[in-house]
Amino acid sequence: MGMTNKQFQGFLRLALAQINRALIETPENKELQELKEIFQSMLEDE
Repeated sequence: MGMTNKQFQGFLRLALAQINRALIETPENKELQELKEIFQSMLEDE
């Protein structure tokens, strides 16, 4: 059973919200910054 496009976008938005919260705690975390960029580009591609 797969996800619909809307469900996938919701998942990406939820993940981005968590990444943004984590970046508030550790703004210098390069891995989190890269992950955020990847997720944002995935959301823009949809």
